[in-house]
Amino acid sequence: MKLRRAAGFGCVIFGILNILDLGNPAIPTMGLQAIVVGALFIAGGAFLLRPEGSPRPRLSSLFARRKGLGEGRRASLDPLLPVRVLRLAEQRGGSLTVSAVAMSLEVGLDEAQAALDELVRKGAAGVDIDLATGIATYRFPEFLPRPGESGAGS
Repeated sequence: MKLRRAAGFGCVIFGILNILDLGNPAIPTMGLQAIVVGALFIAGGAFLLRPEGSPRPRLSSLFARRKGLGEGRRASLDPLLPVRVLRLAEQRGGSLTVSAVAMSLEVGLDEAQAALDELVRKGAAGVDIDLATGIATYRFPEFLPRPGESGAGS
C-alpha cells in the first residue's frame, strides 16, 4: 500500500499548491477554479490516506453533528438486535418503522435505524418512503401476507 499512500500525499500536496498558487502557469487553474480543483485533490488524497479497513465514508457520517451518529453507531449495535427485529416483523405482518422498532424493543432510535439498515443491506427487507410524511416503512417480504390469505381463514 505504499503506492496508495504516495498517491494520497501527492494529491493533498498538489491540492494545497493549487489553492496557494492561484496564478502559476505550471498549474493551469486560476481563481475559484483553483480553489475547487484544489479542494477536490485534497479530498481525494484524504480518501486515499484513510486507514485500511476503515468504513467507506458516507454523507450521513460527514454531516453528523453529535458523537455516536454516522458510521460509529454500527460498532455498538447488539449483534442479536437484527434477529429481534425479524421476530418483531413477523409479529407485525412484515412492516415496521424505526420508531415502532425502537419502542417495541426498547432501544434507541439510532440502534433501531442501524439494525433496519443492516437488514436492508443483507436483502431481508426493502424500504418504502411515504412522500407526504417522509416516514420510511421497512417491508419484510418473507413475512408479508400472501395474496388470498386472510387472518381468520376462509
